[in-house]
Amino acid sequence: MTMKHNTIVFSIIVATGMLLIFGCHKSTCSKISVNENSIKAVILAKEYAVLTRWYNGDPMGFIENSWDDVTYFDPSLISRIDSINAFRKILEPIKGLIHIPSHKMDKTQVSIFGEIAILTFTDVFSAGNKTARWHATEIYLQRGNDWKLIHSHWTESKVQY
Repeated sequence: MTMKHNTIVFSIIVATGMLLIFGCHKSTCSKISVNENSIKAVILAKEYAVLTRWYNGDPMGFIENSWDDVTYFDPSLISRIDSINAFRKILEPIKGLIHIPSHKMDKTQVSIFGEIAILTFTDVFSAGNKTARWHATEIYLQRGNDWKLIHSHWTESKVQY
């Protein structure tokens, strides 16, 4: 199996698991609740898969999970990135450079507003004997049947734990 195939299979497994965990527990749940929970599960699975690729040296998952008109902020940038091509230019040079054995998306929250979903979380990872925490706000937009990033904002937590 290819890395891309493994990522897709893993995403489906995680999405299904998230749906089972966060899904409706009463037979009286409305269709809207089930749909919202499945959307949340898909978004969480997509984000986790992208980050897993990132920590294995492949930042291009962000490109594949973004719309062409994506915008992006992080503390290393002077100004906002305003397109997928500009986003690709900042990610290409770091291919193969990041290798983190594990990470955790902590305190995830997905809020859905029609065709917009806002995912917030803290990404916690360790490199050597240091643990880092980055706060993320990821805004997903639904176009057709797919949800992808339309805006991504990351900032490093300066709080020492």
